[in-house]
Amino acid sequence: PNSQKMMHHQLLLVLAISTTGLAFFFSSSSTRNSFSPLASKQDKWSIEINEFGERIESVKTGVVSGISAGIAATPIDFVLHASFLPQWEFNVDQISLMGALFGLVYRYAIREDNNEQLRQGVIGAFAITRALSSVRVSETCSWRPLNCGGFYLDFHMAWQLFSTLAESGFVFFIAASCVDFCTQKNWLKPFPSSSSSSFDI
Repeated sequence: PNSQKMMHHQLLLVLAISTTGLAFFFSSSSTRNSFSPLASKQDKWSIEINEFGERIESVKTGVVSGISAGIAATPIDFVLHASFLPQWEFNVDQISLMGALFGLVYRYAIREDNNEQLRQGVIGAFAITRALSSVRVSETCSWRPLNCGGFYLDFHMAWQLFSTLAESGFVFFIAASCVDFCTQKNWLKPFPSSSSSSFDI
């Protein structure tokens, strides 16, 4: 009962934060527009950008990245959670959604640059973030400071961290490789789209 109550409170907190963030976003956006009625959409870009065309390419990239991430994670999570298939299904759904978000960030971060360090940085950032969020502190740990049997992490926590980090790094690497492959085949376009004029109405 206590754990369910805590999860309920956490869910309410997440919803409250999300609602506040959305309200702030829309209010700030409307404020900007009201004080700059003559501002052009192109003011936020250093070059001429067709935003409609870029949105289409971003959606395509997100779909490719999300599907490839889900496919890559399916066998790994099945091995890890074969004894409890609902957890396996949830993990695959979760990483598919994260893969789609990864694709969007990856496209805008990499652009047309041939920068391997930037590519690895985006993959690493998503992998580390997912790995850290997956760690559940053991009930035997104490706090102020965190102490789990003489160490900051006990074996179970360390296993959660490094196993998820390895899985996430592999999955996001596969997603990035699929996006790169589709870009090389001209099925996807990098940002900024070299043929964005084709989307002009």
